Amino acid sequence: MINLIPQSAKRSLLIEYWVRVVSVWLTVWSIAFFVGASILYPAYVLIGYQIEAYETTAQEASQKVLVYENISTSLVQASVQAKTIIDESSELDFSEFIDLFEGLQGTKIHLSQIGLSRNVTGIAPVKLVGVADDRQSLASFRDKLLAEEHVTEVDLPISNLARDKDIQFSITVTLKNDKI
Repeated sequence: MINLIPQSAKRSLLIEYWVRVVSVWLTVWSIAFFVGASILYPAYVLIGYQIEAYETTAQEASQKVLVYENISTSLVQASVQAKTIIDESSELDFSEFIDLFEGLQGTKIHLSQIGLSRNVTGIAPVKLVGVADDRQSLASFRDKLLAEEHVTEVDLPISNLARDKDIQFSITVTLKNDKI
């Protein structure tokens, strides 16, 4: 039966056949792509929203990390300052020792110099320089110093006792650093 069709018609029939085949396949493929895209589009939108949510959460977390770093730096500085304050508040003031020595001197002892300094273990030995009216008042002053609870040793050189009156003296007083 195909032989009965003229050659020019056969050729147009063949072109029409292939046009129909190609158009059917293109239609099938386009429907498949459209269906696939319509199935994947909600997942794409959902993933986009999740990415935005995770980015927002990550930005908030990074801001919180910065805040925590600032707070930790502030806490470290505050703890260093608190330690410094505690260390300084536990140290006794020199004025307390000056008041102690001036209170013990009485009327016959006149202190002209009180040398106080700190060392690693606490307060270094104190050097007291002054003038005593007589030997008895100087010995009494040394005994009063030894009677104090913070004092462990009083070094009064013998050369300070060479004169009877208006004795210039230099006493070295060692303090108990464990009680201070």
